[in-house]
Amino acid sequence: MNKILNFVSVLKEKVQLTETIYRLKYQVPVGFVYTPGQFVGARVLPTHTRAYSIVGLKDNLLELLIDIKPSGRASKYFAETQVGHEVQILGPYGIYGIKSDLPNKVFISTGTGISPFIPMIKSLDINKVNINCLFGVRFDSHDIAYSYFENMLGSNFKYYQCVTREDPVKPYSIKGRVTDVLPQLILDGKINVEDTEFYICGANEMIADVVDELKSKGADKIYFEKYG
Repeated sequence: MNKILNFVSVLKEKVQLTETIYRLKYQVPVGFVYTPGQFVGARVLPTHTRAYSIVGLKDNLLELLIDIKPSGRASKYFAETQVGHEVQILGPYGIYGIKSDLPNKVFISTGTGISPFIPMIKSLDINKVNINCLFGVRFDSHDIAYSYFENMLGSNFKYYQCVTREDPVKPYSIKGRVTDVLPQLILDGKINVEDTEFYICGANEMIADVVDELKSKGADKIYFEKYG
């Protein structure tokens, strides 16, 4: 287990990706390490700490994706915080991550639920693992995931943008929710539920729907992380 740290961190970069989602990078101490899938706690008030999955760590900069849409205390803090501001960070925590060396893996997420999957996918050898990634969006402009994977795509790594509020505009776009696209990919033989691990992250309702769909198709290796 990685050592749990408690430190004050300075915000070094803040980029708005969509109307409600920001990419933030925080300075972390030398020696901070994490396992893909883990998260940190950001103490935005003395009595209020929120958990955020780690997107990446490079040059001692910790990358997070944060959605301010819930409009709670943490959302207000991150909407207003600026480069140079400090926040107390605790972690890393959590045991979510790649479960085995099975060669077939499917990742299903919406919104900032993609966060733990970015380092998890990047930790895999795409020459030895077959990866299917389904990311649900309302509009193409809301796709915060594709840019992290575009240089990895190939015969062993397929990316599906599941778009609901407009017609598909990209070659990798499919009309419908992830719960619509997933069973079609299974039916078409592009995803085989046998000997395949399914990882899900996002809102509780989406997770419940995907789990029900997978179980109805015979999948039994299902791992999920809830957001809110």
